[in-house]
Amino acid sequence: MSVLNRNELADSPLADLHQIAAELGVEGYRAMRKDDLIAAILGAAGGDSEAGSAAAVPEEVEEEAPDDTSEGTSEDTSEDTSEGTSEDTSEGTSEGTSEDAAVGEEEPEVVEDEISDDEIATGVLDVLANGSGFVRVDPAGQSRADVYVSPAQIRRCELRAGDELSGPARSPRRNERHPSLVRVEAVNGAAAEPAEERPWFADLTPVFPSSKLNAPKALKDVPFGRGSRVAIAGPPGAGATTLLRELATELSGNEELGVQVVLAGALPEEVTEWRRSDGLEVTGGSFDRSPDAQAQAAELAVERAKRRVERGGHAVVLIDSLEALPAGARRRIFGAGRATEEGGTLTVIAAVGGELEALRWATSRVVLEPGGKLSSGSGTVRADALS
Repeated sequence: MSVLNRNELADSPLADLHQIAAELGVEGYRAMRKDDLIAAILGAAGGDSEAGSAAAVPEEVEEEAPDDTSEGTSEDTSEDTSEGTSEDTSEGTSEGTSEDAAVGEEEPEVVEDEISDDEIATGVLDVLANGSGFVRVDPAGQSRADVYVSPAQIRRCELRAGDELSGPARSPRRNERHPSLVRVEAVNGAAAEPAEERPWFADLTPVFPSSKLNAPKALKDVPFGRGSRVAIAGPPGAGATTLLRELATELSGNEELGVQVVLAGALPEEVTEWRRSDGLEVTGGSFDRSPDAQAQAAELAVERAKRRVERGGHAVVLIDSLEALPAGARRRIFGAGRATEEGGTLTVIAAVGGELEALRWATSRVVLEPGGKLSSGSGTVRADALS
């Protein structure tokens, strides 16, 4: 329950205002302009035009899905800016892509019965800068099947970008582009309410890795463990993708690790091979997608991994390749890799191609020569402490 406030009402979607007006018994509210509607709501509630009133907004306010005018991954604004994927907006629009950029110019017509009112929607939450969000149901990125989540639902359940959600969804109504979530039933496999108490990823204490990860034979002499940032450098054809596939196969056998593969700038044929690999969760896509769409998919995968770490778990994100992403996204994605003093770890393993700056950020480095031969490998982790 929250107190009505003119500023909050002005920022609310029209659907919210209609719902509130109906609750307060405002007559003819559907024909009113927004400013007049806000004044009528405050008048019916007997509230102050600025400070609000004692009337309360209903807890379950269903909002109409927007027309995709502001989509782009963003973390809750209460978190440190390093957590939000809308950070560094000065670097350009690549840091917050629009829905249209990812979906394409031509989109299919909305099918009213595509998602019925009692169908369960499941996916990963992408939080937008305006406080609303979408459940991304396709690991490859944005799609017309994504389900709109209202700001009220996000606030009530204390949701964050990367949370895995499920709940019933209703079909899109007239002038809506997406289905809408009726209510949040589960978050990260647990009941949505009461909200889980958890720290913010940015507040966890980074430490050097101390627990070794299994690796292919080719990397047996390269020290890296849970929480490492591993950069695999080499010219095209040197075998970085092959090495990443071997790593993914090796690591996916460990049930303690949440392993995700992020593709950016890959060949369409490579995307097919990755997705046919048993037991691997593959996000992102090929080079024909826009850089913005590829960055958004990659950052959402990292946000999902962060949510696992906040709960004390271990996550691994493999990226092929880092150099295909915008510069700002590279820093945030690769820099997220860390072991934490509180217990959770996020390991980022990336093919970096000619992106030599990534070698400076890495805690473990692998350099390949043409033909796949390991030229050198090194690590700045506490190798003597790896067990």
